[in-house]
Amino acid sequence: MAVSHIEFYSEKLEMKTRVNVILPEHFDKDGQVLLLLHGLGDDENAWLEQTRIVSYASESNITIIMPRVDRSYYTTNVGGPKYFEYVSQEILQRCQEWFNIPNNEEQIFIAGISMGGFGALKVGLTNPKKFKQIFVMSAMPDILTNWRNNSERDEWYRSLFGEPEQVQGSINDISYLVEKQDNIDPEIWQLCGRSDPFYDMNVILDQQIRKRGLKHQFVEVSGGHEWSVWDKAIKQVLNIIDDK
Repeated sequence: MAVSHIEFYSEKLEMKTRVNVILPEHFDKDGQVLLLLHGLGDDENAWLEQTRIVSYASESNITIIMPRVDRSYYTTNVGGPKYFEYVSQEILQRCQEWFNIPNNEEQIFIAGISMGGFGALKVGLTNPKKFKQIFVMSAMPDILTNWRNNSERDEWYRSLFGEPEQVQGSINDISYLVEKQDNIDPEIWQLCGRSDPFYDMNVILDQQIRKRGLKHQFVEVSGGHEWSVWDKAIKQVLNIIDDK
């Protein structure tokens, strides 16, 4: 297998950015693609540096794409870089061109931790025909609650999302995206530690998904908001994808 570190000019971001790609040794047309998103304060290197993902992926036929999105919350703010369009459209298309990987929705998956879990839900649920399955680990799925709980972020969140009232009923409102799903695909796999500060949010999200009748699994584990949890989780994710 190979790990590719790429710096390129993004048309959506209108600036240079970086992406890491783990490529299987012998990729074939039946291989899968995982778009793997990082959390707040991390970058495209986080998964490589903090987990054994390269070792876990070494026996698989999965191409793993890890883009950099800075502190964007996978959101396009007024006058700012188009991070949502970059992640939901451009990066997959670029990698499909560079590496000749599949663009068949049955072979494409999306996953993320924390802020990246929010991003995976947001991108996956607004593009439900693009992904086979959504994996969220220790997700922060409720912007408005998190906003209320972190008043020091008010100015920053306003720069990303506008007024709090603008979040409700928008693509930044995960509960709204769950409620508006008109089919049961893609399946959502959700994991959270019982000591995680976002655990209560994830329990509520689990209830919302179940009420909507979507394909879903919620896995509760010991531990908090930490890489020891996510290292084990990403191994599970890759095993699930491998079995598809």
